[in-house]
Amino acid sequence: MTLPLPPDLQQFADRQIASGKYTSLDEILLAGLRTLAEQEQIYQGRFEELRREVLLGALEAERGELLDATSEIEAIRQRLHQRHSQT
Repeated sequence: MTLPLPPDLQQFADRQIASGKYTSLDEILLAGLRTLAEQEQIYQGRFEELRREVLLGALEAERGELLDATSEIEAIRQRLHQRHSQT
């Protein structure tokens, strides 16, 4: 496979092949595509997780299960202060 690469990426690929980590540009590209596919799966999983959390929060809000932001922030500050003073 011939693929024109920008000079910096070509040099990177050449170094990877010279180091013996990869035997060809094809192998490097396959590794890159696998990594990209894995990252996409992680992104999609995290996106779905966040989507569920938002929906759960919306349902809780509809039921009136809301927290007072000022009180919650103050409680977090107190916990952080306690942790800091224990060290």
